[in-house]
Amino acid sequence: MLCGIKTPITLLALLFLASCVDSESFGCVNFFFLEFQNRVTRSDDVKKEPQGGSIFKIRTTVFFFIYGFLVLLAFIGFLVWRLRRSKFQARNSKMHFENICQELDGSEDPVPESMKDAPINDKIDYLPYKKNYEIAKENLEKGPVLGHGMFGVVKKGYLKMADPKTEDEQKMKLEVAVKSVKNTYALDQISMLAAELRLMCAIGKFPNVLALVGAVTSELRKGHLLIVTEYIDQGDLLEYVRKHRHLFEDHLVPDKTEPVSYLTPLSAKRKTYHFKNEEGETEKAISQNLDSLTTSDLLSFGLQIANGMQYLSTIPLVHRDLALRNVLLKKNKTIRIADFGMARKYDDKTYYKQSSKEVPVPIRWMSPEAVHNMKFTQQSDVWSFGICLYELFTLGGLPYPTIDNEDIYVYIQSGRRCLQPDHCHVELYDLMKLCWNAKPELRPTFTHIVEYFVEHMKKSAEHVYDFVEDMLRLEAESQRKLDDWIRINRSEASEVDLKSV
Repeated sequence: MLCGIKTPITLLALLFLASCVDSESFGCVNFFFLEFQNRVTRSDDVKKEPQGGSIFKIRTTVFFFIYGFLVLLAFIGFLVWRLRRSKFQARNSKMHFENICQELDGSEDPVPESMKDAPINDKIDYLPYKKNYEIAKENLEKGPVLGHGMFGVVKKGYLKMADPKTEDEQKMKLEVAVKSVKNTYALDQISMLAAELRLMCAIGKFPNVLALVGAVTSELRKGHLLIVTEYIDQGDLLEYVRKHRHLFEDHLVPDKTEPVSYLTPLSAKRKTYHFKNEEGETEKAISQNLDSLTTSDLLSFGLQIANGMQYLSTIPLVHRDLALRNVLLKKNKTIRIADFGMARKYDDKTYYKQSSKEVPVPIRWMSPEAVHNMKFTQQSDVWSFGICLYELFTLGGLPYPTIDNEDIYVYIQSGRRCLQPDHCHVELYDLMKLCWNAKPELRPTFTHIVEYFVEHMKKSAEHVYDFVEDMLRLEAESQRKLDDWIRINRSEASEVDLKSV
C-alpha cells in the first residue's frame, strides 16, 4: 500500500504515463489524473473511517509522480538530443575528413596566371601530396614526446625500411621525428597539418632545411595524420647558445692597427677576428665538440641560416616566423630551418603580443609592415633574419630587451633599431642594419646576404667558410639517402650505407 493506494493501481498508473510519452500530445494525462482521482475517491468511500491527512498525502504523491514524470521526460529528451547531435557531428566530421583527403590531391584546376609568381604559401590549394612519401603504419614506431605546442605534438620515432634487401637492413631503424595533432577531432588542426604536409612535399630537400621523410595518411578519415621528418638531436639553436654562453670563446678582439685615442671609449673601438690557437696557428676547422661555443660557430650558424633561407626564397616560400627557436641543430653543428610556411599561435607572452584577432604574433622579429597590416613577404623574412643575427651575436639575447611589446612598433617607426652586439663584427652589424631598412624594397635579398656573408668570411674567416661547404656536401648526401627508407621496389643497385644517415 502507498498512502492508502494499492500498489498495482500505482504501477498501472506509471505504465499509463509511460505510454503517453510517445503520443503527439499529453492530453491523455488529464484523463489519467481524473481516473486516478475517481479510484482514490472510491477507495476512500470503502473506508468507513478515513485517516486524517490522507487527502494531503494523496496530493503529495500525485505531485511527486508529475514531477518525476517531467524529470524523466526531460532526461529522455536530453539523451535523444545528444544522440542526434553526435550523429550529426559524426556525419559532418566524415564529410570534412573526405574534403581533407581530396585536398591532399590538390586542386585539378590550373594555377591562375595572376598567382604564377606568388609564394607557394598562397598556392597551397594547388599543391598535391606526393604519394611516394607514403609510409606504411606498421613500419613506424612512436617513442617519447620531444615537444608540443598549442595544437601539435612531436614525438621521437623509429622507421623500418619499406623494402629491405639484406638481413642487416631488416634490423635497421632510422630515428625520425613524428608530428601529429593533439586533438584528432579538431578539424581545423588536421587541415592545417595536411596543408603543412603538402607544403613540405613542394619544398623538397636541402641541407639547411628540415627534410620530409614521409607521412602516414592511411587513417586520415579517422582523424589520424602523421608527418615524419628528420630527427635533429640537439634541439633548437636558441636554447643551445643560451646554454653554452658561459663557455663562449670570443675571437673578436680590438684592432691593434687602429690609432690609440683615450677619447674613444673601449666599446666604440673597431674589432677584428683573431683565429689563433695556443701554438699561434690559424684554426683549420670548427670544433664539433658540443660543449664549446666560439665566434667561428656563430659565423657558421649565420651563414647556414642565410643559405637555407636563400633556398626557400627561390621556391619561393615565405617563412613568416624566422627566429633561432625555429632553427634546429645537429650534433655535427649543421642547422635545419624548421616550422616554415604557416602562421601559428604561441603561448610565450615574452615573444608575442595579441593582435586584434587574439592571435599571438612574434612582434620582436617582425618588420614594421608585418606588424602594421600582417603583410608577410620575403622582405619581411629578411628583416627577421637580421634579428636572428642579433640573437646569435648576443648569445641568445632578447631583441629590444628594454622595450615592452606594446612599445616596439613605435620604437621601430621612430628609426631606432637593436644596438650592435658586443661579439659582432662591424661589417655584420652593417648587414643587420641593411636588413632593417624601413623600406622593404631597399632591403637585400637572401642571395645578396649569402654573397655578403661569403665575402666577409673568405676575407676574415676562410676556415669557417670551408667547414660549412664541406659539411653541407655531406648533409646533402645524407638527405638523399632518406628516400631509400620509404622507396618500394628498390633496386639492388640502390643499396647504400644507411648507417651514415
